[in-house]
Formats: sequence, structure tokens, C-alpha cells
Amino acid sequence: MINFLKRVSIFLFVIICLYLLEGACFRLVDGYANWRLKLAWGKVESPSLNTILKSIPLDHYAFRPTDSNKPKHLGYWINEEDVYTSKIMSFTRPMRDNYKNYIINKKDTLNNYEIRDYGEIRGLVLPGLKRAASLEDVQSKKARRVGDKMEFARGVFLKVILNKDLYKQEFAELESCFGFLLEKGFACAVLPILSANDLLSKIYKFKTEQSVLSENLYVWADAESGGLVQEACFIKPDYWRALMITDPDQFLQPPTQSILPWVFFQFEKTRIHKEDGLDNLYNWVFRARSTNHLYSSRLGGLVRTSETFYVGKEIPSIFVSFILENVKFVEHLSNKGFEHQVVTFAQPEDQKINEAEPISLTTFANDKDSPPDFDLQKIEESIEDLSAGDSATNLEPADFNCEIISAYRSLNAEDKMLKKISNRDLILKLGLSFEQMGSHVLEQVRQKDPLFHRYYMSLQAIQDSPLN
Repeated sequence: MINFLKRVSIFLFVIICLYLLEGACFRLVDGYANWRLKLAWGKVESPSLNTILKSIPLDHYAFRPTDSNKPKHLGYWINEEDVYTSKIMSFTRPMRDNYKNYIINKKDTLNNYEIRDYGEIRGLVLPGLKRAASLEDVQSKKARRVGDKMEFARGVFLKVILNKDLYKQEFAELESCFGFLLEKGFACAVLPILSANDLLSKIYKFKTEQSVLSENLYVWADAESGGLVQEACFIKPDYWRALMITDPDQFLQPPTQSILPWVFFQFEKTRIHKEDGLDNLYNWVFRARSTNHLYSSRLGGLVRTSETFYVGKEIPSIFVSFILENVKFVEHLSNKGFEHQVVTFAQPEDQKINEAEPISLTTFANDKDSPPDFDLQKIEESIEDLSAGDSATNLEPADFNCEIISAYRSLNAEDKMLKKISNRDLILKLGLSFEQMGSHVLEQVRQKDPLFHRYYMSLQAIQDSPLN
């Protein structure tokens, strides 16, 4: 009997230790917290609730207060919404800790970033990211040639203010916060406005002139500017990916169309007793959650309350996590994995490609109209077959044809879009991809196909010419 009790005690002790260890990892380890989220909700591309874990009272399965039968007025359940937001965003706590440590310890965070004006959007800090232009970019006149380097950002974060005289002060107070977002691939700016129409006018011009850079817009506003942002969203809801509103002067009606950006409202608890506009707030939250996609229905509409907020000092950590989750959501659904499409201004020297490994061009994986991936080994095998049949030697040099181009077209003969790409553009596209892999890769290509290398270097020289 004593032995049995000892075994039971040891077993219970081990279970308790594992439980505490799991809780600590979820609270402190960002990778584990995100892994558990995927385990509970599935992948963004194919979400599904885990039927086994759903029986466990995890934060991921917190009940949405808007699903209850209470009156459609957040005054009746605002405290429940606050608890729901705390639980549903609990997986972001490790990231929020990292953010808080960053803004406390990092100084001069903008020294290595370019700050540029885009019309009336002044002082946009750029993350320094570029990607190769695809055929789709050329067709939509976003780029001149396939393979051109295009400046982009994962998203643009805008702090909207009304008093332009406070621009420098706001910018200075947010520098450390901007530094964190810049490292995550975001561009950042403080945007003074006069009205909702003024905001829409500036955004329209920005999106028209910088369609690549302005694809994902995230806005934070407070007080009177928070009301103007709601008004602007009512007119043009498709301009924004997410809105973050802190203690607005009023809650306006959301847009009537079905698709809304993600919204996050934050205000003081004393506001509950006034009740003005809380029915409108309910409509914002309920409508933002009214989607068939699991992630968006859980994270798309959130509310937090507090005793007081210190607006303008820093971006709330929960807003930062909200932005990062939204941009990951957008990238997954649009098949634009950030880690695959980025070409930075300067690649770190320690990022070398192992020459013993097969070389593949991952650049194509994220261009919707681009050919499938290939590797140099397949090209070499195809070149041998083509050379044996003399199929590549009878082509005119004026067509910019060579062994690698012929082999690539042969390997992707069923790709209809490939037929629309000229040999000239294909040489630039492939050559740029080889060059990004490292000088040793381009040297390999030169040895395998000197004609391709000569064509690429000549076309690059022409493209870089100041007369071009």
C-alpha cells in the first residue's frame, strides 16, 4: 500500500511539474506559444479547431461574448469582452515582453534606417527591404522590367494625430516603438490630418503612387482623431488592414458592407457608465468577427478597458502583437511568405549557401505568375539532353537564347505564362536570382553556360546605365 501511494505521489508530482513547465513555456517562449496556437486552431491556410484540445479549458477556446443572447449593447458585457481579449491574445505575451524590453533598452533605433517623404505623408521610416519585380508587377506597371528591385514593406504603421504642431514630439516619443516594428519589416510614420476627408485624400494619393509599399496599412488614433479614423473607414473600409482606436471621442457606426478590417478598441472603464455609442461599438466588434475564417473571427474584433491610458508615449504592446498577427494572417492567405520574398539592401556576410547542397531559386515560389521552382542539377541534366540533339545550338543569338534558357523552357513547357516572358526578361530574372544566392553561384553558372553569363552581365550593364 505504501509503495502504491509512493508511485501515485511520484506520478502526480511529474504531472504537476509538466503542467507548470508547459505553462511557463507558453508564457515565456514565443515559438512554443505560436506552435500551441497552430495546434489549437490549425494553420492559417486551413484552420480547424482541434477537437481533442477543445475539451481542455485553454485560452484559445475562450467564449466570445458577442455569441451570447444578451442585448446588442456592449454596456452589458464590456467586462467579459476585456477578459476575452486578455485570454485570446495570451499567446502573444512572450512577444510583448520582447517588445517592452526593446523599447526600454534600445537607443537611437532609427540611425540605420532611411526616412523619406511621400507627398503629404512626411517622415516615413523605411525598413530597407526590396524584392524582385514579377511579371505581374510589370503588367500592372508597378515595375519597368521583371527582376527590377522594388521597395516594399510588410505593412505601413501610421499614428494619426490632429495637431500638426505636435508632430515632432509624437515622432520622438515613438522612435523606440518604430525601431521594433522596422525590425519586423514595417514602415512607420506620424500622420497629421485635418479631417476624415483629409486622411482619405492623403491615403488615396499614397496608395496610388506607392501601390507596393502601401498594400497593408495599419492605423492607430485616439480621442478626436479616433472618431475621424472611424469615419474614414466607414467611407473606405478596404483601405485598411487594421484599426486601433484608443479612447475615441465618439463611437460611430461601422461600414454597412460585410468585410471590415480588424479593429481593436481601447478605452477607460469609466466610459461604460456613459453608454454613449456602446451599441455602435458592439456593431464594430460583432461585424469584424462575422467571418467564416477561424483566425479572423477570433482575433478580428477586440476590446480592452483600463483605469487610464497614457496616449502618445508608446504603442501599446497588445497593439503591436495585434498588428503582427494580422500581417501574418494576410501573408499566409495571399501566399506571400515574408521570409521568402525579402531581398534586403545588404545581405549579412554570415548568410552563406552551402555549395554542397542543391541550389534552388525560391524567388519564383512567391510570384503568382512566375514559373515553378527549379534547381541547377535538373538544368544540367536537361542541358545534356538538349546538347545531344543539337537543339540549342541552332538558335539565333539575337533571341538571347542559351543553354540555361532552353533547358528552363523545356522543363516548364506546360507553363502558359512562361511563353509570355521574353528570353531577355527571363535572363534578368534568373541571373538576379543566381546573383542573390552569392558570387560563387554566379561563377558556377558562368562555367556551365558562358553565353548566359555574358548575356546577363551585358543586360545588367545596360539596365544600370544612367542613360537607360
